[in-house]
Amino acid sequence: MVENQYGDGGRKAGSCPNRAESSNLDDKSKSLVLVNYFRSVPLKPVTCSDNSASLIDMLETCHGAAGNRWANFVAVDYYKRSEGGGSFQAVDMLNGKLLCGCDNVHACVDGTSSQACSPH
Repeated sequence: MVENQYGDGGRKAGSCPNRAESSNLDDKSKSLVLVNYFRSVPLKPVTCSDNSASLIDMLETCHGAAGNRWANFVAVDYYKRSEGGGSFQAVDMLNGKLLCGCDNVHACVDGTSSQACSPH
């Protein structure tokens, strides 16, 4: 497994720094990717904004840093707190990307793992 830096050091917009103890994010000899997205000190009052659009932005940034591979795992604090779809929407997007290449798992056409996406 490879992973990005956890804590505040790994939460810089547009950057997905490698965790020092991990192999490089783009090391494709490791089949799994973990994206850490939580503060060094958990702050429950700001978690709603943390687990929203900026989380999906970080997953997209780390996709590029990981050699165009989507995360298999996401680590966040207070996963139930968000504005909008939050961590659930982020995981739905990842599952769609991993399963069929669609923007969410519900758009995947039944019985296929290709780029076929439902128009709904």
